[in-house]
Amino acid sequence: MQESKYQVINWKRWKDTKRLLEETRDQLKDDRKAITYSKEMPGTNHMSVIQRYNKILENTDIYDGYIHAYKIVIERLENCIATLLNQEQRKAIIIYANNPGKGESGMREQEALKQGFSRAKFYEVINQSFNILDTVLALESVQKTDAGLIQD
Repeated sequence: MQESKYQVINWKRWKDTKRLLEETRDQLKDDRKAITYSKEMPGTNHMSVIQRYNKILENTDIYDGYIHAYKIVIERLENCIATLLNQEQRKAIIIYANNPGKGESGMREQEALKQGFSRAKFYEVINQSFNILDTVLALESVQKTDAGLIQD
């Protein structure tokens, strides 16, 4: 699978994951919604729950790392789509991203038809778009030698 196709398929899911991580982090940092507890609560299980909760609260900066990683990947993809593709190609990519599943090709084709693409034209444009995006998004392996870098 092409790298750009993989990224477009997962684009919406990554945005949702990033949003969910931000909401979770913000809720954990919000003292008004914090769980109130007392160390004098009866039972021994409460202490382990309290310790786990405190550990989660101390490590909210881990969320920032994940959010930053998702942000980089999402912004890179969106910038490539905005700068490298023309209007027609952007429409096709958005249609593809909104219906990414293997079983959703019928829905993709219906949406493309509503946007003025024939089935053949849609897949031609989407393949051109993926090829253009791959020039930037595809990761190439690089070998290090004594004389410098050699690309495979």
